[in-house]
Amino acid sequence: MFVTPDQVPPVGGPVRLLPISGGPEQRGTLSDWSTSPAGLVATAVVTLDDDAAATLADQPVWAHLQGAGGAAVVLEALAEGTAVDGELLLTGVLALATEQQRAEPRADIARRAQLRGRVAAAARTIDLSRTGARVVLATDAALANLGAAADDQVELVVEVDAHETVTAAARVVRVDAERSEVALSFIDLSEADATRIERAVLGQISSDREQAGATSA
Repeated sequence: MFVTPDQVPPVGGPVRLLPISGGPEQRGTLSDWSTSPAGLVATAVVTLDDDAAATLADQPVWAHLQGAGGAAVVLEALAEGTAVDGELLLTGVLALATEQQRAEPRADIARRAQLRGRVAAAARTIDLSRTGARVVLATDAALANLGAAADDQVELVVEVDAHETVTAAARVVRVDAERSEVALSFIDLSEADATRIERAVLGQISSDREQAGATSA
């Protein structure tokens, strides 16, 4: 996946680093960005506080950067310490994900969920991101009983993995009665829950890319 000129992250921009093996998200600043002549390899230098850099050194991470036009760019890379304290060098093959019109990456991801409005209804996610989700209910009747309409506030409970569940307040963006689908935007999602969702999303994107590579090999 190539990064277009308007997606190139500007030096000085924010970076979120999420260790793939687990652990809290760390935040830093982009000090340098470059790509190989063919555009296949991206290299980023990120500055964090010393403790955060030491925690992430020699770990594989997902690095979320903000493109110049507001697009999300995610790099899957190994974080290596440099000679400068608090600095990490990230090198990854291609951008794991880019979103031209969204500030957060989104994945087509199926997870068991429950939507709570006028009543509670079993559902599953169709796609998911740090900022919202699209879910489908089991039947038209379940959607009718839920009684949700655009701008209503509901609650979504989603199993992000086998061991973690996130409960989030959400605003209904739209309802597709023909498909029994509801699009949601999260409200005041905690950083911890946002990180849990992002880990599930990026894990799915990474898995999909690996499967696509295996299929084409």
